[in-house]
Amino acid sequence: MMMSFHAQLLSSAQDAHLYRIIMDGGERFAFLVLDTEGGHVVLSTSEGEPSGDMRLSLDDGQMRPSTAEGEPESEAAEMSREEFALVSGNIRRGWLKEGAPPQKITKFYG
Repeated sequence: MMMSFHAQLLSSAQDAHLYRIIMDGGERFAFLVLDTEGGHVVLSTSEGEPSGDMRLSLDDGQMRPSTAEGEPESEAAEMSREEFALVSGNIRRGWLKEGAPPQKITKFYG
C-alpha cells in the first residue's frame, strides 16, 4: 500500500489530460489520463495511451473494466487496483470541484 502520492498534470490535448503519478517519494511511478469527453480516468503509458484494465467513471466514481486491449505496460504495472482507485478518485474530485483538470494533487497517508 502506498503511503503518499503526487499527481502532476503533464499535458492537455482538448479533453485528454495526462498525469504523472509519483508514489512513495519517487520509489514508483505511473501515468493516468483524465478523459473528460469519455467520462473516465484510465491507467496509461507515458505517451497517454490507455493500458491495462483499470477505469474510473467521472459520473459516479465507480471502477469499471476498461475497453483498452492488451497487457498493461511495464511502467503502469507498478500500480495496484486499490492505488489506482485512490489516485483516480482524487483526480476526479479535483475535476468536479474545480471544473477543470487539477494541476497537481499531493496526499500523504499513515
